[in-house]
Amino acid sequence: MNRLDKLKEQLNLLNIDAFLVTKAENIFYLSNFTGGSDAKLLVSEIDNYIITDSRYTEQVKLESPEWELIETKPSSDSRWLELLKKYKKIAFETSISYKDYKKIQEGLGDNLVATDNVIEKLRMIKEPQEIKLLKETAQISTKVFAEIKNYIAEGLTEREIANQIVFLLKANGCTKEAFDTIVVAGENSALPHGAPSNRQLARGDMLTLDYGGFYRGYAGDMTRTVVIGEANSKLKDYYAKLLEAQELGVSLVKAGVMAKDIDKAVRNLLINYDLARYFVHSTGHGLGLEVHEIPSISYKSDIILQENMVITIEPGIYIKGWGGIRIEDTVIVKSDSCEVITKADKDLLIF
Repeated sequence: MNRLDKLKEQLNLLNIDAFLVTKAENIFYLSNFTGGSDAKLLVSEIDNYIITDSRYTEQVKLESPEWELIETKPSSDSRWLELLKKYKKIAFETSISYKDYKKIQEGLGDNLVATDNVIEKLRMIKEPQEIKLLKETAQISTKVFAEIKNYIAEGLTEREIANQIVFLLKANGCTKEAFDTIVVAGENSALPHGAPSNRQLARGDMLTLDYGGFYRGYAGDMTRTVVIGEANSKLKDYYAKLLEAQELGVSLVKAGVMAKDIDKAVRNLLINYDLARYFVHSTGHGLGLEVHEIPSISYKSDIILQENMVITIEPGIYIKGWGGIRIEDTVIVKSDSCEVITKADKDLLIF
């Protein structure tokens, strides 16, 4: 069953006549169409419409030839809004813009059904070609780490290192960052999503590098923490304990395991080391067309891992005034284990 057929199967389960798709990643997933921030798909049992303006007519023909184009005009949405009225009940994504929601709500009212993560759940289990692309994206992340190791030095700023990482991602084939590259040193590394600054690297600093790029539409994500000059005994001790927790999480990943049980095991180990109070986020997340997808590897998640899901395992500790450590790998869920596809060294590296 192809992707579109899987969505059409959901129409019956949701008791709806059509599905309006507005999220860019879901539009690409279903139709291969990459253009137009205002593009939409309208899917019913028999109809496959792609709705966009005349700037993208030729692109639709190239990327989505099996879809029927409904061409809109900048001055009027009347054509596609009228099209919606042929269906009794229409599902829409809760990520829809307020502007578009108001348009369809005024015309359809009670005929609308809000849905959350319907297509995202289809995207959780990756197809062979998606696995291939995610492996290639992870290889780029690994290669960039090998190359940035030759650049890191005392006296450089966080921003200089971040800029070099972005350059290397693109030089190795990525179109852009998958998210804002995180390079934080010393006390700044206590900020899980800290932004690179003009702070210079100093001897004894821990340095967290969290980055990834988009390669042929798929995101990479990897984190490593290294040290500048020398590592004191506290840093070495905390790093070893966090690495043990991260590797425990990786070792538990396999089909049939509940996501929350992985998070619980990692958190319990850090409780034993009196470090859990510094662990302020979930253990990981899904990865694919977006850098943060379901499943969340969190105590809140009831999702059971299935073969060919792609997730991250990334515990971290963050201590105000001291610094932070995070180690993250991307892994593919297998029937009885997992495959780690980010292969950069996880030993405590000192520069």
